[in-house]
Amino acid sequence: MYTDRELEHLILRWQSGKAGWALTQPRIRQFSLPKDYFNCTHLIEGGRWLLFATLYGSVKYQDLNASGDVSDSVTLVPTLFDEEIIVNTRLCVDMDPDAEYLTFNLGIMTSPRRQRDHPEFPNPPRFARWIQVIRVTSDVDENGQVTGLRAECLARFHEEYLCGCDSFTLRGHYVAYSLYTFEPTPILNDGESVAIVDWTLVHSTSLAYPRKLICRRRAEVSHMSFI
Repeated sequence: MYTDRELEHLILRWQSGKAGWALTQPRIRQFSLPKDYFNCTHLIEGGRWLLFATLYGSVKYQDLNASGDVSDSVTLVPTLFDEEIIVNTRLCVDMDPDAEYLTFNLGIMTSPRRQRDHPEFPNPPRFARWIQVIRVTSDVDENGQVTGLRAECLARFHEEYLCGCDSFTLRGHYVAYSLYTFEPTPILNDGESVAIVDWTLVHSTSLAYPRKLICRRRAEVSHMSFI
């Protein structure tokens, strides 16, 4: 299912990684994540940048090449919610291999733990999650050195299916995520489906955007393929 270019990129990365490990001693760095850390991390290709989500829905990054501890972490994407709302967060990354400097799209799915009397949720049954697609680029100083990361929001929209989500991924113009419920519904049929959305077609907070639901048993998506 890979193109020739994708296969070449993967093989070159694999071989250069083997050569690098053979020539140098691995460096071990230990640190503690902050108290507001949520159980979701992603190590970006190259091993320098570690992304992690917080309990309140923001995404931060740590420069593993820098001295100091995790207190030096930087907020990359602020939360969409008030501080007291605890959310579940999923992250996925779609790398841009053609960019001169490190560049990727970051997919973020945040599922707030429901608070019916909170002003952010005037009608809680209307939606279940927020999905964001963020363009992340290298922050380069005047000497051409990469000093950090910067983010630009490309898309942000609601998702209203009130059920569980097992997996979430981003590739190109599409996000895909698996849904499940213990009680089959007219929308989810036997209770398990994969939803696919072209995030470039979502232009507002309206729920009336095109999507495709594929009914699958034991549905799950990964970063390698949607189904």
